[in-house]
This record gives sequence, structure tokens and C-alpha cells, in this order.
Amino acid sequence: MIDSIGKRIKQQRERLALTQGQVAERLYVTQQTVARWESDKHVPPVKAIQDLATLFDCDAAFFFGENRMVARKFNALAFIGSMVVNVTLFVLAFLVLVPLQLTLIGMTIAGLIAPIAVFWQHVQGIQPLTASRVVASFVMLGIALGALPLIRQLVRYAGRILRAYYRYNLNAIVYEVVPPVQREEDAK
Repeated sequence: MIDSIGKRIKQQRERLALTQGQVAERLYVTQQTVARWESDKHVPPVKAIQDLATLFDCDAAFFFGENRMVARKFNALAFIGSMVVNVTLFVLAFLVLVPLQLTLIGMTIAGLIAPIAVFWQHVQGIQPLTASRVVASFVMLGIALGALPLIRQLVRYAGRILRAYYRYNLNAIVYEVVPPVQREEDAK
């Protein structure tokens, strides 16, 4: 019988012929994290175990060698560390990333409406309709159309990473443990 959680993770991964990188990609963690779990250097959080059980199509209790998870524990140091890191992360995100994303989205929208604006300015008599302005507006439109899928993909990727980060982060603060079961050999 395989005793450790890490060995059970490795057994299930190899049963499905997956690499550590493939497992890491599906759980939104690094390959090094999966390697540490498998070598028993770190124990994965309960949410990661649940995600692994879903990925490997097995019961989460398999990884513990038990039928149920019983106790909940509160990790005060993880709570304090999480608060410090999350406050810092949010300040950086709001000061740097949000304005950057809004600028990219604004420039893309401007590129999408550039040809309309050029023709509207001509109709209103504000600016003459020149070949260079028309070409420039269509170049801006082309760049904007090319950037839309990239921006959408980046926003969705950032959202998935943040969801996975906070899911594992919150479960490091309050986590479930399996009480050790005394084996018959140990009782003798």
C-alpha cells in the first residue's frame, strides 16, 4: 500500500499518463509545486486535493487513505501573511495593472471607431477626407481588431489565475486535516 499523499498523487498521475506540467497547468500551479507535492516536501491544500480528485476521477479520500476528512484548523500566521500580501497585491494591481488595462481597452476602442470618426469629420466639414487619414484610420482598425482576441485572452487568463490564487490562499488559512489512524500493527 502506498502510504504518502505525494505517492498517491504520482500514482494517479502516471495512471492517466499525464506529466507534472500537464497537472500543474490544469490546477493553475507551477510544475515545481506538483513535484514538491509528489516528493512529500509539501502537502497540497484540501482544495488542491479536491481538484486533483476531479482531474484524476477518483475520490478525494483516496489521497488520504481515509474515508473522510474530519478536523478544521485555523492558521493565524497564514492569515496575517495573506492579509499583508493581498493588501500589497491589490494596491499594485489598482495602481499599475488596472490603468494599464483600461488604457489598452480605450486605445482598442479608439482604433475600432477611427474610420467612422474620419468619415464623420469629413461629413461635418471639420477635417478634409485625405488618403493618408483614411489609410491611417484603417490601419488603426486592423490593429484594434488584431488586439481584441489578445486582450480578451489576457483578461480571462488573469481572472483564472486570481481565482485559483485566492481559492488556495483562503484554504491555507482554514484547512482540514485527517487525524492519524492507529494501525493494527502499531497497536501491538
